[in-house]
Amino acid sequence: MEAIFGLLWFAIGIIALFWVYSDASEKRGSNIGCLWALVVFLLGPIGFIIYLVVRNSD
Repeated sequence: MEAIFGLLWFAIGIIALFWVYSDASEKRGSNIGCLWALVVFLLGPIGFIIYLVVRNSD
């Protein structure tokens, strides 16, 4: 059961990473997409939440 949860958590993280990259790239250019993807990769869910907050303020 723990393995399934871990695999699901990993898959959600990868999906979020690609979604943040594509969303940021379409809105602001490719360089900022790479930066936000790196932030989400390093900080995980906290980075994703930060992205959503900053994204909605624009």
